[in-house]
Amino acid sequence: MMTNPRRLLLLAAAVLLLSAPFLSAADTPKAVGTWDVVANTPNGDLSSVMTVKVVDGKLTVEFELGGLARTVTDEKLDKNVLTMKVEYEGALYDVEAKIDGDKVEGTWQGNGVSGTLTGKRRP
Repeated sequence: MMTNPRRLLLLAAAVLLLSAPFLSAADTPKAVGTWDVVANTPNGDLSSVMTVKVVDGKLTVEFELGGLARTVTDEKLDKNVLTMKVEYEGALYDVEAKIDGDKVEGTWQGNGVSGTLTGKRRP
């Protein structure tokens, strides 16, 4: 028969194992939400909407750019830096965005051009 301390240790180990997939997402709440983002491009400012969610324990990003949904892949959040690849007009663009409270600032690059982006979280 197991003693109470052994049961407690076994229970704690089980909880840690079951929650392990969610531990890496500890910073995810910082990014979750809907963001109004403006990308500075060689052709002028381009408004977009970025929606960050957690679906089935996995970070997902939806990006609406120029009024159209864009394909987003390779979403990652490391502390407060969100990175992803966004498809636009047949090319993939690397996006890196630093989240600071309800503000976001970052860069994008691809297809031989690059620029900056800024945005705010919607209330």
